[in-house]
Amino acid sequence: MNNKCKSCSSCGMPLENQEDFSLGNVHSEYCKYCTNENGQLLPFEQILLANANYFKESQGLTEQAANKMAHDLLKSQPAWKM
Repeated sequence: MNNKCKSCSSCGMPLENQEDFSLGNVHSEYCKYCTNENGQLLPFEQILLANANYFKESQGLTEQAANKMAHDLLKSQPAWKM
């Protein structure tokens, strides 16, 4: 039995509850933060900025450190490996 928590293929956010998924669709690869109102993946730069801002606010990082951390994280995710 696989009890592993699914995560967003764009940002890595754990998808623990139905409302975490894009459009509440548990079959979506992405979270509600990485998609638009139609469930389509947002552009890389928009997701990068949102993640960097989250890291600055939640962890008190400098803008440069937050940007690097967000970039490294996103580049490790399946949606952005190209």
